[in-house]
Amino acid sequence: MRFLGITAFLLITGFSFAQHQQFVSPLAIPAAFSGTFGEIRADHFHSGVDLRTKGQVGYSIRAVEKGFVSRIKVSPVGFGKTIYIDHPNGKTTVYAHLSEFSGKIADYVERAHYQKQSFDIELFPKPDELPVSKGDVIGLSGNSGSSGGPHLHFEVRETISQQIIDPFEHFSSWKQTDNEPPTINRLLVFEIDSANYLQSNLTYKAYNLVKKGNSFTLTTPVYAAGRIGFALDYYDNVNQNSFKSGIKKAEVRVNGLETFTFQVDRFSFSETRYANGFNSITDENWNGYKAIRLWVDPNNKFSGIKFAINRGIIDLVKDSTYTIGITVWDHSNNSSRLTFTVVGIEKKPSITQLPDLPYFKWYEENSLETENYKVTLPKNSLFHDILFQMTETNMASLPYPIVNIHNPKTKLFKKIYIEYNMKDIPQKMLDKTYIAKVNGNSNEYVGGELLNTTLKATCSSFGKYTVLVDTIPPSITALNLTSKAENAQQARLLFKVTDNAGIKTYNGYIDGIWVLFEWDPKTALLSHKLSPVRTKQGSWHSLTIVVTDMLNNRSEYTNKFYW
Repeated sequence: MRFLGITAFLLITGFSFAQHQQFVSPLAIPAAFSGTFGEIRADHFHSGVDLRTKGQVGYSIRAVEKGFVSRIKVSPVGFGKTIYIDHPNGKTTVYAHLSEFSGKIADYVERAHYQKQSFDIELFPKPDELPVSKGDVIGLSGNSGSSGGPHLHFEVRETISQQIIDPFEHFSSWKQTDNEPPTINRLLVFEIDSANYLQSNLTYKAYNLVKKGNSFTLTTPVYAAGRIGFALDYYDNVNQNSFKSGIKKAEVRVNGLETFTFQVDRFSFSETRYANGFNSITDENWNGYKAIRLWVDPNNKFSGIKFAINRGIIDLVKDSTYTIGITVWDHSNNSSRLTFTVVGIEKKPSITQLPDLPYFKWYEENSLETENYKVTLPKNSLFHDILFQMTETNMASLPYPIVNIHNPKTKLFKKIYIEYNMKDIPQKMLDKTYIAKVNGNSNEYVGGELLNTTLKATCSSFGKYTVLVDTIPPSITALNLTSKAENAQQARLLFKVTDNAGIKTYNGYIDGIWVLFEWDPKTALLSHKLSPVRTKQGSWHSLTIVVTDMLNNRSEYTNKFYW
């Protein structure tokens, strides 16, 4: 029995060690963060950490532990150039927005580009093809994909489940540099009455706080009536070289009783849009930091809600006093605490009559039609029931009607469908028609599938949408190559490619042979790195570039150059 006990102990402690095995930093420079794990962003929780690279590209990226490259993805959007490494401890690490791959990985990827004749590729090497040791350089930091600036996006995942895990658990050095607790800027107290709640127009009051060390308080009690919920305006600094970032855990106690706890240790990608249910950025005076709602709607089933009484909503009783304590923790377990008092007052009778609008239940499929549009909300698209609003308008600057779908402040868990009746579209234009989201003076391509007499598109949010027709081919402009250039000293050929709807395909040919052109939508740059391995030096060459847009309008550029 004693032998079994020791064996069990060794197994348990070994498992615990494997769970929190320490990795070497993916960057050799001191760790500085522009984003931390689990931050609440538009339509998703942040799935890793963003490590700053001093506003530059080209820093060496290292494998944090031994393993093998299990996946490589190259895309003009999203994570851009990305490496996935599986490790013996059951974890997968992800390195995104790279500018280049290194060594054998670079050779492997280049061969695949030319075999598939595509810049956009996804590869799954076998375990013995690209092994790596701890500290091996696997690529260079960059700004590829949908990156907003040079940085490394780094993730830790559980290999079997592909759940994303807080990377801080594997880097004690990161925690050691973090000695400051989170800062709580403001308390937001929401009045959750049925009328405004159903119309997604919640009213609230914001309270500035008094700080003393890691303790925060209010100078006067909060007087409120009916049903209320709290939200915090907060931020955390991991260290002096980091930007303001998010927290890991928040706990609410009412009169000493735990009523709501949110903690983001791990989550699955299927849950990521639950982040929309915590978003509390609602006012024009928003200060640019982070926010979290500390109560949830009926359809917010995020696994990080560890505890909730009445979904975190408090039903106040007149003349009753409530002592509130809210504690927040960062990823290094530093904590700050806010304490204040709430006094229940008499709720004024509502004289507002609910508008005569369709009542949409969050757990049902709902749809509504206007003269030209039909909008369908699948089951569980909404976080809570709403009084749904949808109207059509016309603008002189747009050829077809705009549909105004509800309130953009109302966040969605699932995507919705928009259908447009194509009766007014000329037959010859049907395949050049698409649905676009109206963003101020610009129109964002959404897409659409032609279904008999309707055009159907999937949309991520409420807002204004319209139908556009695009028959104009993309524009291709050479940036460093003149017409029939006698000489091209540059090692890279650069082109500006623009289009109203967006670029779908791009292919380049030198002397009639396909060559790799890289596409960066955020800068509208199409580029090819000349190499003597593939293009003979000291001779004239013919160049052809063929680009199509999302509506299959086609442009072709031809030229000759000497290199």
